[in-house]
Amino acid sequence: MKNLFCTLTLLLALATIFSSCKKDYSPDCDLPTPNQIIVTHKANETYQFDMGNFGDEEGASISKQATNFSVSTLEREINTGKVIYKYTPAINFTGTDEVQIKSERGSDGASPNNYIIYMTIKFIIKN
Repeated sequence: MKNLFCTLTLLLALATIFSSCKKDYSPDCDLPTPNQIIVTHKANETYQFDMGNFGDEEGASISKQATNFSVSTLEREINTGKVIYKYTPAINFTGTDEVQIKSERGSDGASPNNYIIYMTIKFIIKN
């Protein structure tokens, strides 16, 4: 009985230790993180990301602009409220680039947006 108790205590301790450990990834890692999209894209071509429909008081903005672009903009369709992010890399650019977009939703028209998400789109531009 004493051996069973010691074994169960040891297993519980090991389970606690292993469940509290987590692997840290370097910032250069290509694994997606929450709210990150990784896009492999061709040089000199335009990429579009449909962010969906937004209400009148809701919207999106670029919180960290890409660095190697000829076009990096958000456009809102007036009739539908749909927001589209458009990105075209700088002419003949190959390599990586990224943009961070702030999305604000949840307004009832009388109060501020209460659902704010920062999303990063990482571009891998190839020929």
